[in-house]
Amino acid sequence: MTGTLQIKRDKYYCVLDFKNEEGERKLKWVSTGLDVKGNKRKATEFLNDLLVQQSVKIQQGTNDNDIFFSDYLMHWLEKKKNKVELTTYDGYRMQIEKHILPYFEKRKLKLSEIKPFHIGEFYEFEFESGKRIGEGGLSTRTIKLQRFVIKACLDEAVFYEFINRNPATNIPLPKKDTKVQKVTFLDAESANKVLRLFKGHPLQPLIYVTLYYGLRRSEVLGLKWSAIDFKNNTIEISHTVVQNLSIVAKDKTKTNSSQRKYVLLPEIKEILLDLFKRSKENKKLFGNTYISTDYVFTWQDGRPYRPDYITQEFQKVLAKNSFPKMRFHDLRHSCASILYDKGWELKDIQTWLGHADIQTTANIYTHITESRKKAMAKNIENTFSL
Repeated sequence: MTGTLQIKRDKYYCVLDFKNEEGERKLKWVSTGLDVKGNKRKATEFLNDLLVQQSVKIQQGTNDNDIFFSDYLMHWLEKKKNKVELTTYDGYRMQIEKHILPYFEKRKLKLSEIKPFHIGEFYEFEFESGKRIGEGGLSTRTIKLQRFVIKACLDEAVFYEFINRNPATNIPLPKKDTKVQKVTFLDAESANKVLRLFKGHPLQPLIYVTLYYGLRRSEVLGLKWSAIDFKNNTIEISHTVVQNLSIVAKDKTKTNSSQRKYVLLPEIKEILLDLFKRSKENKKLFGNTYISTDYVFTWQDGRPYRPDYITQEFQKVLAKNSFPKMRFHDLRHSCASILYDKGWELKDIQTWLGHADIQTTANIYTHITESRKKAMAKNIENTFSL
């Protein structure tokens, strides 16, 4: 028998690893009741004592050698922490802690008791009423992520011979929802109206740059001064700031195609030079309290904007001015739509926005505005005759 210390909800747990009388490998989680902070030595002593006690129980044939599925999920998640990117880990953690764990903890099912119908019932529950805020179910896309987590976790349990087969294999998802996500495409006039709504607001320059280059939120927040060449008039997209449960900055974009270099447009250059000048003034004003970073879009004291602040403040200003609801990401959609209206080829739009696949551009961004439809109708008038 071996044992390790694991952390779950800021508490130390002992995870015992052993084989039962049939030779099957088992895990057992035991709470120490100790907070993580300042108690590692006590937790280690607790583990050592527990290993002795459990060894005696095994010899006497009195050991409860199965583990709750909910506990095994946390054990699997803990091991993933240093094996995947933080954003990926946060995605797993969010689905487990907010959805999968609460559901299965209530049912107190052991790992060996999980059957395919338990997994199927969970998917149906999430599809019908899985939202934690408000009413309704989760999208098929979200449930697919949950399915991946559950299947990967149980695949590991099969590998270590804790169970004989994976009960999550080939479980069908609930009927695919037909609800189409509403996408807003602004024309140039409406986009300029949005910019005017943000007049005097610190986010106006950020929105201005986003509209011109069709940037993702992670890309515009990741824009650095070192990526801007005022002499040769170029601006490079190569760093991103993303948020899940954690905020992660990384020197990589969503795909290789997303890493791109633009011409620094005169109007963008002017506004960025003004921001650069103000950042220098703010640095002098705040002195030692100024937070020095290389990021372009920051608060006056140098703190970079949080991704969630951008999303919430954008919605807040639109609502305050009774502007139709739209997502910040719709500014990227709108850039593509406006370029299409200007007569750009799809291949050029793909390059401008950094899509890896032109089909993505074709599927999402071939929106035609009402004004363009009228022009097309006018153009085709009197083409045919009887």
